[in-house]
Amino acid sequence: MTESKEEPTTSQQKGITAEEFVDKLRRALRRDGDFPASARVVAELRELVTKPDTTANQITEVILREPSLGTRVLHLVNSSFYRRARPIMTVSQAVVQIGMRPLAELCSGLVLLQKFVPAARKGGVFAKSLKQTITTSLLSSSITGELQNQGRVGKDEQGYLAGTFYELGMLLVSFYFPKMYEAALRRSDEKKQSLSQSIQELTGLTPVQLSLEVIDELKLPEFYREVLSTAETPETATTLASEGSDSEKHTAGVAQALYAAHEISSTLTQNGTKEELDNALVKIRNSVDLENVLLSDVIGQLVTRFQDHCASMDLHLPALPTYVRQYTGADAIEEDFQDSASQQEGDIFAQFVEEIREAVDNREPTASIITTVMETFAWSLRFDRVLLMLVASGKQRLVGRMLLGNVPDFVPKDFIRLLGREAGPYAPDAAAVAEARPIFSGEPLFEDGWPFAVVPIGFGKRVIGVIYADRIDSGTDAQLSGREQAAIGVLAELLDRSISGTN
Repeated sequence: MTESKEEPTTSQQKGITAEEFVDKLRRALRRDGDFPASARVVAELRELVTKPDTTANQITEVILREPSLGTRVLHLVNSSFYRRARPIMTVSQAVVQIGMRPLAELCSGLVLLQKFVPAARKGGVFAKSLKQTITTSLLSSSITGELQNQGRVGKDEQGYLAGTFYELGMLLVSFYFPKMYEAALRRSDEKKQSLSQSIQELTGLTPVQLSLEVIDELKLPEFYREVLSTAETPETATTLASEGSDSEKHTAGVAQALYAAHEISSTLTQNGTKEELDNALVKIRNSVDLENVLLSDVIGQLVTRFQDHCASMDLHLPALPTYVRQYTGADAIEEDFQDSASQQEGDIFAQFVEEIREAVDNREPTASIITTVMETFAWSLRFDRVLLMLVASGKQRLVGRMLLGNVPDFVPKDFIRLLGREAGPYAPDAAAVAEARPIFSGEPLFEDGWPFAVVPIGFGKRVIGVIYADRIDSGTDAQLSGREQAAIGVLAELLDRSISGTN
């Protein structure tokens, strides 16, 4: 594909009207055959899932028709995003097990964004813009899913694509008109204002209004126009959520999720501090009806989901701020335990984490800290078995060192696991080392172990081993909750701090 980019001069930027800019954007889209073609695939998928007689084979055929889409879908559905107990091997299995609607939503987002991957690989301001689009989409999907669990929206699969469309106007400005986008960034820095405000001053339209123009041009479903419009006025969304019809309540719920997702994403991708994120959360809670615990859970899971999603697109984007990993820290997790289980469980976890933090701050031996983390898995998070494995010389193997719990006839020091290319495709311990993050899906190390978690001891080149923890499978499809995953993320961060010697 030849990227056709029309860049207005400074004088044009100063004198351009909203109508003139929309005309430029539409002409750029019409010259570029790839993106409208991707939009047609989206429309085809959404039309299929609205028909009651659509079969799984029809959805599978559309997915397989798009180059490399099937491979990317399988990568994503086997990631921690879905926390599958067993790997999904084919696209047709994915359609059946994940569901036609959710998978069509996922594929729609991948198809739309895949067009921008080559440009994003070059880095620069466009990579930053794509990062915000993906972050908003993931957050919107997660928040909408939580709202569906509460019965506040009917279909959570619309959240991801709503997030993509919300940021689409800004993304296309950065793609087709990079000089204008860079001018908006400079203006934001100089005037200490939001990027959205700078874009509006240069184009005459808000980013959402630009996105609505794109939705009209590409003839995308009307539902997304309604959601985006509602999200721009959160007070309207709040009113409709409580007083509207069932369809209006659904639209309002997705709009509230979208508003929150954009506020969080903008802070994270514009190099906001943790204090600025806290302020954004206060603004969200004052504007829409979303609980603090819900938002904390979603943010706590974001780093893992962002990494998985980028990997599924073979894309390397600037990392999210480091504080996001531990955002659902001991205080928030303790609050979650109080809300969802018992005061005692929250107190126990907080005590363990405080002990580990003090040990890290005092630069106590890493071996002692590892032992305390293993005890936290066993006594606070209630895992039945906790295994320590260390990286052997040559960094091609993990070798067992210590086990808490009971595995008959098991000798930890005789237990060896391969790393790198020699490891199996669903080996969670190898994935934890390679991807420098906790892993919650794949093939368990013990046949009767589910659910499980694998935590690297040190991120990236600092890694010296992993801690594997599982529960003895009771025959149910039990999953680790978002709160448990967030707690484990805190432990991983503390282990890395111990290895790196940073406080």
